[in-house]
Amino acid sequence: MKKLFYLLAIVILASCSSPMNNTYSDATFESDLKAIREANALDSTEMNLLAIYFVRAKLLNESIDGKSYNEILAEAKIAKQKQEEEERIQRELAEKAKKEEEAKIARLKNALTVTIFDKGYSEYDYQEYITYKFAFENKTDKEITAFTGQIMFTDLFDKEIKSLNLTYDDGVAASSIKNYSATTDYNQFMNEDQLLKSKNLKQIKLVWKPEKILFADGSTLE
Repeated sequence: MKKLFYLLAIVILASCSSPMNNTYSDATFESDLKAIREANALDSTEMNLLAIYFVRAKLLNESIDGKSYNEILAEAKIAKQKQEEEERIQRELAEKAKKEEEAKIARLKNALTVTIFDKGYSEYDYQEYITYKFAFENKTDKEITAFTGQIMFTDLFDKEIKSLNLTYDDGVAASSIKNYSATTDYNQFMNEDQLLKSKNLKQIKLVWKPEKILFADGSTLE
């Protein structure tokens, strides 16, 4: 029985003398950290977590003086859990927003298709232009009075070349196709303009991102 009590006393003493029970102070921090390492009191993950928490406390000017390293580690684990939960919520919100945006674009594309059937280059009054001929297809049974959105030209590997804002208010009759000619200024010093000018239609793709469609009956799709 005495031997059992003796062993128990050794265990309790060892536990009490663990460097993790030391209280933090700037003066003893380096020696405490060395003792924790030498005692293998923490695994690498816990050591990293403790280090990050120390940095965070300093940046936020939060006092951890007088707390034991066990207490600080416990707080660090709670802070990490909260951070992971916040990141999970943010990911879910971002994914939800992305799906809603994709659904919106799909609805608008089902109503209106924008394609390009010619692209060229011209000069007029000492100005240079990239020229475009688009086709707008109204796939609904209602007249479209106006619409707005963004056109993005990409290469065959879906890398963006140039984006254009497109707003059209000359109307597209129900269940019909309307052609539209447009120009943009050509800047020989801009890489995107140089690249777009050099590509023929077989070398580019058009991505139509509609934002809002107005119909003659007063309804709106957005």
